[in-house]
Amino acid sequence: MPSTLTCNPKQNRILGALPANDYARINDDLELVQLELGQVLYESGDSLSHIHFPITCLASLIFTTSKGATAELAIIGNDGLVGIPLVLGGDTTTHRVVVQSAGAAYRARVEVIRWELDQGREFQHLALRFTQALMTQMAQSIVCNRHHSVDQQLCRWLLLSLDRLPGNQLDMTQELIANMLGVRREAVTESAGKLQAAGLIQYSRGHITALDRPGLEARACECYATVKAEYDRIFLMHPALRTVDRPRPNPATLRKRAEARLLQTDIRVPTTAWDKAQLVHELQVHQIELEMHNEELRHAYEEADALRARYADIYDFAPVAYFTLDPLGVILDTNLAGAILLGIKGSQRARFRFAAFVSADTLDTFNRFFDEMLNAKRKTACECTLSANEQRPEITVTILAVLDETGGECRMVVMDSSAASVLIAPICPVINRRKG
Repeated sequence: MPSTLTCNPKQNRILGALPANDYARINDDLELVQLELGQVLYESGDSLSHIHFPITCLASLIFTTSKGATAELAIIGNDGLVGIPLVLGGDTTTHRVVVQSAGAAYRARVEVIRWELDQGREFQHLALRFTQALMTQMAQSIVCNRHHSVDQQLCRWLLLSLDRLPGNQLDMTQELIANMLGVRREAVTESAGKLQAAGLIQYSRGHITALDRPGLEARACECYATVKAEYDRIFLMHPALRTVDRPRPNPATLRKRAEARLLQTDIRVPTTAWDKAQLVHELQVHQIELEMHNEELRHAYEEADALRARYADIYDFAPVAYFTLDPLGVILDTNLAGAILLGIKGSQRARFRFAAFVSADTLDTFNRFFDEMLNAKRKTACECTLSANEQRPEITVTILAVLDETGGECRMVVMDSSAASVLIAPICPVINRRKG
């Protein structure tokens, strides 16, 4: 087995295929672990805590019947990851995962991998393509176990295992191989003896060495070539260009990640007085640069606050009523004109549904309009009547509405259909009083 000092996350094909920025981000959260032969990573029904990326080990997905018989569903090595349920949106496993060949793997917490998958970047697409290849391996295993001889099954299994390990040696007993293939141990012993007699493998005390790989491929059925071609295809696909701007929030571990990256960086320690003086000078310059950047950032925030206040006033004192409703029609926000139109206080807006202010004879019209706007997701208009209140009589209004970009809020403009002065006049005295 290779020394743990030689292990690198990029020895895993998924991690190695990531773009530089995605790899640098996920690398900070990877932990190197040593997995022992027979170690159970998950039992059926367990909740996932970590996702493993094998480097020099093999893991088997195993199904166990109620009578205790076992059969291997698939092998995972440095070609992929252990934790497919998470990729497909689940939180628990439906099968047992056992270390079939001891070695090293990198692992990351489930919440880290879930965030990466949610971004829709290359990591998600590599994981999904690996899932597709894994399904191909499972399907071919079913075909192979039903239609091909034990000799062919053994050759296929050995080749798939060797493809996922460095070198040409497997540490595996015949009994374990029999359990993986779901056949009798005597059948595996007989098939392994034939392969050894033909000079294709050497078997001794649980150690299997492949001596003639082309010979093994010649004896294997077409199932091995089908599975290998699919795995090679998914890693030769070019990554598509995707834009996702949401950064990963992880302030709690920022210092830990920075220290880990520092340990990975080759930093030259100053040895002479001149080197130390130069280092102090550079640090002082960088400190001043940071202070200048902070000053520019503070000015930018002040400008943004001023613009926000300016446009808030424009929104609040506009002579047209503006409303923001949630999908249930509850008023989330309104400007001054809207509050006056409905006869409510701005601080009380969240207590009301807009439909409560629509007259009974046009309520059905408004409700159909609102449902159409939610379903059509385009600008929609209607005309309805608002009930009279203490400030004004009953009024007919025209409503223009559209969903926001997230589809979670309705933006409405409400205008008086009969006389614009009914909306404008009550607002002017209030504006004058505020200005005064």
